[in-house]
Amino acid sequence: MRATTVLVALLILLPTCSARTPHYDATQRIGVLAIGDTSYGESPILGWLSLDFAVQWQELPTDVGDVMSDQEARKLVRIYTPRTLQRLLDTYDVLLFLEPRMWFSGREIHMFKTGVDMGVASLLTLWPDDEGYSSFVDSELAQVYPQDFAPTFEAPENVPYKVKINTNAPPVLTPFIPVGIERFAGYKTRAIHPKQGSRTWAWAIKSGIVSKTEPYIISWEWGDKRAETWVIGVDVDEQWFNEQGGNQYGGDIILNMLYYSVGKPLPENIEIVHNLRSTFYKYNVEKKLVLSVMEFVDRFGANTAKLGRKLEETDRGKRIAEEAFMKGDYEASYAQIKSMVDELAGLNQEAITIKERALMWVYITEWFAVTGTFLVAGFVLFSLMVRRKLYRQVETTRTSL
Repeated sequence: MRATTVLVALLILLPTCSARTPHYDATQRIGVLAIGDTSYGESPILGWLSLDFAVQWQELPTDVGDVMSDQEARKLVRIYTPRTLQRLLDTYDVLLFLEPRMWFSGREIHMFKTGVDMGVASLLTLWPDDEGYSSFVDSELAQVYPQDFAPTFEAPENVPYKVKINTNAPPVLTPFIPVGIERFAGYKTRAIHPKQGSRTWAWAIKSGIVSKTEPYIISWEWGDKRAETWVIGVDVDEQWFNEQGGNQYGGDIILNMLYYSVGKPLPENIEIVHNLRSTFYKYNVEKKLVLSVMEFVDRFGANTAKLGRKLEETDRGKRIAEEAFMKGDYEASYAQIKSMVDELAGLNQEAITIKERALMWVYITEWFAVTGTFLVAGFVLFSLMVRRKLYRQVETTRTSL
Protein backbone atom coordinates (compact mmCIF):
# COMPACT_ATOMS: atom_id res chain seq x y z
CA MET A 1 0.00 0.00 0.00
CA ARG A 2 2.85 2.35 0.88
CA ALA A 3 4.60 1.72 -2.45
CA THR A 4 1.33 2.25 -4.31
CA THR A 5 0.74 5.54 -2.50
CA VAL A 6 4.25 6.79 -3.35
CA LEU A 7 3.81 5.79 -7.01
CA VAL A 8 0.48 7.60 -7.27
CA ALA A 9 1.99 10.70 -5.66
CA LEU A 10 4.88 10.66 -8.15
CA LEU A 11 2.49 10.29 -11.07
CA ILE A 12 0.52 13.29 -9.81
CA LEU A 13 3.63 15.44 -9.37
CA LEU A 14 5.40 14.40 -12.57
CA PRO A 15 3.35 16.50 -15.03
CA THR A 16 3.79 19.56 -12.84
CA CYS A 17 7.57 19.15 -12.65
CA SER A 18 8.07 18.34 -16.31
CA ALA A 19 5.71 21.06 -17.55
CA ARG A 20 7.54 23.83 -15.72
CA THR A 21 10.80 23.65 -17.68
CA PRO A 22 10.37 21.06 -20.46
CA HIS A 23 13.28 22.42 -22.51
CA TYR A 24 15.71 22.38 -19.58
CA ASP A 25 14.47 18.97 -18.42
CA ALA A 26 15.05 17.53 -21.90
CA THR A 27 18.39 19.16 -22.73
CA GLN A 28 19.89 20.24 -19.38
CA ARG A 29 20.42 23.62 -21.04
CA ILE A 30 18.55 26.78 -20.12
CA GLY A 31 16.70 28.22 -23.11
CA VAL A 32 16.66 32.03 -22.87
CA LEU A 33 14.69 34.46 -25.04
CA ALA A 34 16.32 37.90 -24.61
CA ILE A 35 14.02 40.79 -25.53
CA GLY A 36 14.66 44.54 -25.62
CA ASP A 37 18.04 46.23 -25.11
CA THR A 38 20.04 43.12 -25.91
CA SER A 39 22.37 43.57 -28.88
CA TYR A 40 26.18 43.47 -28.78
CA GLY A 41 27.43 47.03 -28.43
CA GLU A 42 24.31 48.01 -26.49
CA SER A 43 24.26 45.43 -23.71
CA PRO A 44 26.65 42.85 -22.20
CA ILE A 45 23.86 40.28 -21.78
CA LEU A 46 24.53 38.14 -24.87
CA GLY A 47 28.24 37.99 -24.07
CA TRP A 48 27.43 36.82 -20.55
CA LEU A 49 24.98 34.16 -21.74
CA SER A 50 27.51 32.93 -24.32
CA LEU A 51 30.06 32.22 -21.58
CA ASP A 52 27.93 29.43 -20.08
CA PHE A 53 27.49 26.08 -21.83
CA ALA A 54 24.33 25.46 -19.84
CA VAL A 55 22.60 28.34 -21.65
CA GLN A 56 21.13 28.61 -25.15
CA TRP A 57 19.75 32.00 -26.19
CA GLN A 58 17.89 33.85 -28.90
CA GLU A 59 17.76 37.63 -29.24
CA LEU A 60 14.70 39.76 -30.06
CA PRO A 61 16.19 43.30 -30.23
CA THR A 62 13.40 45.82 -29.60
CA ASP A 63 15.57 48.59 -28.14
CA VAL A 64 18.56 48.71 -30.45
CA GLY A 65 19.96 52.24 -30.15
CA ASP A 66 22.74 52.76 -32.70
CA VAL A 67 23.48 49.06 -33.28
CA MET A 68 20.98 48.57 -36.11
CA SER A 69 18.00 50.33 -37.60
CA ASP A 70 14.50 49.76 -36.24
CA GLN A 71 13.59 48.25 -39.60
CA GLU A 72 16.37 45.65 -39.35
CA ALA A 73 15.46 44.90 -35.74
CA ARG A 74 11.76 44.47 -36.55
CA LYS A 75 12.71 41.96 -39.24
CA LEU A 76 14.67 39.89 -36.70
CA VAL A 77 11.78 40.10 -34.25
CA ARG A 78 9.31 38.85 -36.89
CA ILE A 79 11.57 35.93 -37.82
CA TYR A 80 12.49 34.70 -34.34
CA THR A 81 9.40 35.40 -32.21
CA PRO A 82 7.88 31.97 -31.41
CA ARG A 83 4.84 31.34 -33.60
CA THR A 84 2.96 29.18 -31.11
CA LEU A 85 2.74 28.64 -27.37
CA GLN A 86 3.99 25.08 -27.78
CA ARG A 87 7.06 26.35 -29.63
CA LEU A 88 7.72 28.80 -26.78
CA LEU A 89 7.41 26.08 -24.13
CA ASP A 90 9.56 23.60 -26.07
CA THR A 91 12.37 26.08 -26.71
CA TYR A 92 12.62 28.52 -23.79
CA ASP A 93 12.74 28.33 -20.00
CA VAL A 94 13.31 32.02 -19.26
CA LEU A 95 12.07 35.27 -20.82
CA LEU A 96 14.50 38.18 -20.29
CA PHE A 97 12.87 41.58 -20.78
CA LEU A 98 15.67 44.16 -20.66
CA GLU A 99 14.08 47.65 -20.57
CA PRO A 100 12.00 46.51 -23.57
CA ARG A 101 9.86 48.25 -26.12
CA MET A 102 6.99 45.90 -26.92
CA TRP A 103 6.87 45.40 -30.68
CA PHE A 104 4.44 42.53 -30.31
CA SER A 105 0.83 41.89 -31.17
CA GLY A 106 -1.79 41.27 -28.52
CA ARG A 107 -1.71 37.58 -29.44
CA GLU A 108 2.06 37.38 -28.91
CA ILE A 109 1.90 39.20 -25.57
CA HIS A 110 -0.85 36.83 -24.47
CA MET A 111 1.40 33.92 -25.54
CA PHE A 112 4.26 35.24 -23.36
CA LYS A 113 1.90 35.65 -20.41
CA THR A 114 0.46 32.17 -20.86
CA GLY A 115 4.01 30.81 -21.07
CA VAL A 116 4.76 32.29 -17.63
CA ASP A 117 1.45 30.88 -16.35
CA MET A 118 2.73 27.46 -17.48
CA GLY A 119 6.09 27.74 -15.73
CA VAL A 120 8.41 29.82 -17.94
CA ALA A 121 10.47 32.06 -15.66
CA SER A 122 11.02 35.75 -16.45
CA LEU A 123 13.30 38.62 -15.54
CA LEU A 124 12.57 42.30 -16.13
CA THR A 125 14.95 45.25 -15.88
CA LEU A 126 13.30 48.65 -15.62
CA TRP A 127 13.46 51.56 -18.05
CA PRO A 128 15.68 54.69 -17.95
CA ASP A 129 13.00 56.70 -19.81
CA ASP A 130 9.33 56.47 -20.72
CA GLU A 131 9.91 54.83 -24.13
CA GLY A 132 8.36 51.41 -23.89
CA TYR A 133 7.04 51.85 -20.36
CA SER A 134 3.31 52.13 -20.99
CA SER A 135 3.29 49.49 -23.76
CA PHE A 136 4.57 47.00 -21.19
CA VAL A 137 2.85 47.96 -17.95
CA ASP A 138 -0.56 48.37 -19.63
CA SER A 139 -0.37 44.85 -21.05
CA GLU A 140 -1.56 41.68 -19.32
CA LEU A 141 2.07 40.56 -19.07
CA ALA A 142 2.69 43.10 -16.29
CA GLN A 143 0.54 40.99 -13.96
CA VAL A 144 3.17 38.27 -13.61
CA TYR A 145 5.82 40.48 -11.99
CA PRO A 146 6.18 41.35 -8.30
CA GLN A 147 6.43 45.06 -9.18
CA ASP A 148 3.45 47.33 -8.49
CA PHE A 149 3.89 49.49 -11.60
CA ALA A 150 3.00 53.17 -11.33
CA PRO A 151 0.35 54.42 -13.78
CA THR A 152 2.92 56.73 -15.39
CA PHE A 153 6.66 56.47 -15.84
CA GLU A 154 8.83 57.22 -12.80
CA ALA A 155 12.17 58.83 -13.68
CA PRO A 156 15.35 57.24 -12.25
CA GLU A 157 16.83 58.71 -9.11
CA ASN A 158 20.33 59.95 -9.92
CA VAL A 159 22.06 59.28 -6.62
CA PRO A 160 24.98 56.98 -5.79
CA TYR A 161 24.25 53.72 -4.02
CA LYS A 162 25.66 50.41 -2.89
CA VAL A 163 23.81 47.12 -2.53
CA LYS A 164 22.97 45.20 0.63
CA ILE A 165 22.27 41.48 0.14
CA ASN A 166 19.51 39.65 2.00
CA THR A 167 21.48 36.92 3.77
CA ASN A 168 18.29 35.08 4.73
CA ALA A 169 17.43 34.37 1.08
CA PRO A 170 18.54 31.24 -0.83
CA PRO A 171 22.20 31.31 -2.00
CA VAL A 172 21.70 33.13 -5.29
CA LEU A 173 23.43 36.41 -4.36
CA THR A 174 25.03 35.57 -1.01
CA PRO A 175 28.03 33.74 -2.61
CA PHE A 176 29.04 37.10 -4.08
CA ILE A 177 29.39 38.82 -0.70
CA PRO A 178 32.98 37.49 -0.16
CA VAL A 179 34.04 38.86 -3.57
CA GLY A 180 32.81 42.35 -2.68
CA ILE A 181 29.34 42.64 -4.15
CA GLU A 182 28.33 45.00 -1.34
CA ARG A 183 31.25 47.33 -2.14
CA PHE A 184 30.37 47.84 -5.82
CA ALA A 185 29.14 51.33 -6.66
CA GLY A 186 26.09 52.24 -8.72
CA TYR A 187 24.43 55.50 -9.63
CA LYS A 188 21.03 55.48 -11.32
CA THR A 189 18.20 53.35 -9.87
CA ARG A 190 14.51 53.06 -10.75
CA ALA A 191 11.73 52.91 -8.18
CA ILE A 192 10.87 49.38 -6.99
CA HIS A 193 7.41 48.84 -5.46
CA PRO A 194 7.21 45.21 -4.26
CA LYS A 195 3.81 43.59 -4.25
CA GLN A 196 2.65 41.69 -1.23
CA GLY A 197 4.08 38.19 -1.26
CA SER A 198 7.30 39.11 -3.07
CA ARG A 199 10.81 38.45 -1.80
CA THR A 200 13.48 41.14 -1.62
CA TRP A 201 16.89 39.72 -2.53
CA ALA A 202 18.86 42.97 -2.22
CA TRP A 203 18.40 46.60 -1.23
CA ALA A 204 19.97 49.76 -2.66
CA ILE A 205 21.59 51.84 0.08
CA LYS A 206 21.38 55.36 -1.36
CA SER A 207 23.69 58.12 -0.11
CA GLY A 208 22.10 61.27 -1.49
CA ILE A 209 21.12 64.35 0.48
CA VAL A 210 19.07 62.02 2.66
CA SER A 211 20.36 58.45 2.97
CA LYS A 212 17.72 55.79 2.47
CA THR A 213 17.30 52.10 1.74
CA GLU A 214 15.03 50.82 -1.04
CA PRO A 215 14.39 47.40 -2.66
CA TYR A 216 16.75 46.67 -5.53
CA ILE A 217 16.14 43.06 -6.66
CA ILE A 218 12.79 41.36 -6.02
CA SER A 219 11.02 38.21 -7.18
CA TRP A 220 8.07 35.95 -6.51
CA GLU A 221 6.64 32.66 -7.74
CA TRP A 222 3.79 33.14 -10.19
CA GLY A 223 0.89 30.82 -10.82
CA ASP A 224 0.27 27.15 -10.19
CA LYS A 225 3.58 26.20 -11.84
CA ARG A 226 5.43 28.61 -9.52
CA ALA A 227 7.38 30.35 -12.27
CA GLU A 228 10.07 32.61 -10.78
CA THR A 229 9.70 36.20 -12.03
CA TRP A 230 12.27 38.86 -11.15
CA VAL A 231 12.52 42.65 -11.27
CA ILE A 232 15.85 44.50 -11.06
CA GLY A 233 16.08 48.23 -10.31
CA VAL A 234 18.59 48.92 -13.12
CA ASP A 235 19.43 47.46 -16.50
CA VAL A 236 22.42 45.16 -16.88
CA ASP A 237 24.27 47.67 -19.09
CA GLU A 238 24.53 50.18 -16.25
CA GLN A 239 27.28 50.91 -13.80
CA TRP A 240 26.61 48.57 -10.90
CA PHE A 241 26.59 45.45 -13.07
CA ASN A 242 29.84 46.27 -14.88
CA GLU A 243 33.52 47.11 -14.53
CA GLN A 244 32.95 50.85 -14.12
CA GLY A 245 31.24 50.05 -10.82
CA GLY A 246 34.04 47.66 -9.85
CA ASN A 247 31.89 44.62 -10.62
CA GLN A 248 33.49 41.75 -12.56
CA TYR A 249 30.66 39.39 -11.65
CA GLY A 250 27.63 40.95 -13.34
CA GLY A 251 27.24 38.03 -15.74
CA ASP A 252 27.66 35.48 -12.96
CA ILE A 253 24.92 37.20 -10.95
CA ILE A 254 22.45 36.99 -13.83
CA LEU A 255 23.42 33.39 -14.58
CA ASN A 256 22.90 32.45 -10.93
CA MET A 257 19.40 33.93 -11.16
CA LEU A 258 18.72 31.83 -14.27
CA TYR A 259 20.06 28.69 -12.58
CA TYR A 260 17.80 29.24 -9.59
CA SER A 261 14.78 29.95 -11.81
CA VAL A 262 14.96 26.56 -13.54
CA GLY A 263 16.09 24.55 -10.51
CA LYS A 264 19.66 23.98 -11.67
CA PRO A 265 22.08 23.49 -8.72
CA LEU A 266 23.90 26.71 -7.86
CA PRO A 267 27.73 26.75 -7.89
CA GLU A 268 29.20 26.90 -4.39
CA ASN A 269 32.51 28.58 -5.29
CA ILE A 270 31.66 31.58 -7.44
CA GLU A 271 35.30 32.55 -8.03
CA ILE A 272 36.11 29.18 -9.63
CA VAL A 273 33.04 29.42 -11.86
CA HIS A 274 33.87 33.01 -12.81
CA ASN A 275 37.46 32.06 -13.69
CA LEU A 276 36.20 28.98 -15.51
CA ARG A 277 33.88 30.98 -17.78
CA SER A 278 36.67 33.49 -18.43
CA THR A 279 39.08 30.67 -19.31
CA PHE A 280 36.63 29.16 -21.80
CA TYR A 281 36.45 32.59 -23.41
CA LYS A 282 40.26 32.80 -23.44
CA TYR A 283 40.38 29.36 -25.12
CA ASN A 284 38.17 30.64 -27.94
CA VAL A 285 40.38 33.70 -28.41
CA GLU A 286 43.59 31.63 -28.48
CA LYS A 287 42.04 29.19 -30.96
CA LYS A 288 41.04 32.03 -33.29
CA LEU A 289 44.63 33.31 -33.19
CA VAL A 290 45.99 29.88 -34.14
CA LEU A 291 43.45 29.48 -36.95
CA SER A 292 44.19 32.93 -38.34
CA VAL A 293 47.94 32.19 -38.48
CA MET A 294 47.28 28.79 -40.08
CA GLU A 295 45.05 30.37 -42.71
CA PHE A 296 47.74 32.96 -43.43
CA VAL A 297 50.59 30.47 -43.91
CA ASP A 298 48.39 28.13 -45.99
CA ARG A 299 48.44 30.81 -48.69
CA PHE A 300 52.20 30.33 -48.97
CA GLY A 301 51.98 26.55 -49.28
CA ALA A 302 53.21 25.76 -45.75
CA ASN A 303 52.32 22.33 -44.32
CA THR A 304 49.95 22.85 -41.37
CA ALA A 305 48.54 19.30 -41.17
CA LYS A 306 50.43 18.44 -37.98
CA LEU A 307 49.27 21.65 -36.35
CA GLY A 308 45.69 20.90 -37.39
CA ARG A 309 45.83 17.46 -35.74
CA LYS A 310 47.08 18.99 -32.50
CA LEU A 311 44.29 21.54 -32.64
CA GLU A 312 41.74 18.72 -32.93
CA GLU A 313 43.26 17.14 -29.81
CA THR A 314 42.84 20.34 -27.82
CA ASP A 315 39.23 20.58 -29.00
CA ARG A 316 38.63 17.07 -27.66
CA GLY A 317 40.14 18.20 -24.37
CA LYS A 318 37.84 21.20 -24.36
CA ARG A 319 34.81 18.94 -24.84
CA ILE A 320 35.88 16.98 -21.75
CA ALA A 321 35.96 20.28 -19.82
CA GLU A 322 32.50 21.15 -21.15
CA GLU A 323 31.09 17.80 -20.01
CA ALA A 324 32.53 18.31 -16.53
CA PHE A 325 31.04 21.83 -16.50
CA MET A 326 27.59 20.51 -17.41
CA LYS A 327 27.82 17.92 -14.61
CA GLY A 328 28.65 20.66 -12.09
CA ASP A 329 32.22 19.44 -11.51
CA TYR A 330 33.63 22.95 -11.88
CA GLU A 331 37.05 22.28 -10.36
CA ALA A 332 37.77 19.41 -12.77
CA SER A 333 36.44 21.48 -15.66
CA TYR A 334 38.67 24.42 -14.71
CA ALA A 335 41.78 22.25 -14.44
CA GLN A 336 41.04 20.67 -17.85
CA ILE A 337 40.29 23.88 -19.77
CA LYS A 338 43.27 25.66 -18.21
CA SER A 339 45.48 22.83 -19.48
CA MET A 340 43.96 23.17 -22.95
CA VAL A 341 44.61 26.93 -22.97
CA ASP A 342 48.26 26.21 -22.16
CA GLU A 343 48.32 23.71 -25.06
CA LEU A 344 46.87 26.36 -27.36
CA ALA A 345 49.51 28.85 -26.28
CA GLY A 346 52.14 26.31 -27.36
CA LEU A 347 50.33 25.75 -30.66
CA ASN A 348 50.27 29.48 -31.18
CA GLN A 349 54.06 29.56 -30.87
CA GLU A 350 54.36 26.65 -33.32
CA ALA A 351 52.10 28.46 -35.77
CA ILE A 352 54.24 31.59 -35.49
CA THR A 353 57.39 29.49 -36.13
CA ILE A 354 55.77 27.99 -39.26
CA LYS A 355 54.77 31.47 -40.38
CA GLU A 356 58.30 32.80 -39.92
CA ARG A 357 59.72 29.82 -41.84
CA ALA A 358 57.27 30.34 -44.70
CA LEU A 359 57.92 34.05 -44.80
CA MET A 360 61.70 33.50 -44.77
CA TRP A 361 61.52 32.14 -48.34
CA VAL A 362 59.32 35.05 -49.32
CA TYR A 363 61.91 37.43 -47.91
CA ILE A 364 64.74 35.55 -49.68
CA THR A 365 62.87 35.60 -52.99
CA GLU A 366 62.12 39.28 -52.62
CA TRP A 367 65.78 39.94 -51.71
CA PHE A 368 67.03 38.15 -54.83
CA ALA A 369 64.49 39.98 -56.99
CA VAL A 370 65.40 43.39 -55.58
CA THR A 371 69.13 42.64 -55.62
CA GLY A 372 69.02 41.28 -59.20
CA THR A 373 67.10 44.34 -60.36
CA PHE A 374 69.63 46.57 -58.61
CA LEU A 375 72.59 44.79 -60.23
CA VAL A 376 71.11 44.87 -63.74
CA ALA A 377 70.19 48.54 -63.36
CA GLY A 378 73.64 49.28 -61.99
CA PHE A 379 75.35 47.45 -64.83
CA VAL A 380 73.32 49.29 -67.46
CA LEU A 381 73.92 52.62 -65.77
CA PHE A 382 77.64 51.92 -65.46
CA SER A 383 77.89 50.84 -69.09
CA LEU A 384 76.05 53.87 -70.41
CA MET A 385 77.22 56.66 -68.15
CA VAL A 386 80.70 55.64 -66.99
CA ARG A 387 82.32 53.40 -69.54
CA ARG A 388 80.24 54.83 -72.36
CA LYS A 389 80.73 51.60 -74.26
CA LEU A 390 77.34 51.92 -75.85
CA TYR A 391 77.46 55.68 -75.97
CA ARG A 392 77.88 57.42 -79.37
CA GLN A 393 78.54 61.11 -79.47
CA VAL A 394 76.29 63.19 -81.67
CA GLU A 395 78.10 64.56 -84.76
CA THR A 396 77.35 67.64 -86.73
CA THR A 397 76.33 67.07 -90.33
CA ARG A 398 76.55 69.49 -93.20
CA THR A 399 73.34 70.67 -94.64
CA SER A 400 73.25 71.28 -98.37
CA LEU A 401 71.30 74.20 -99.63
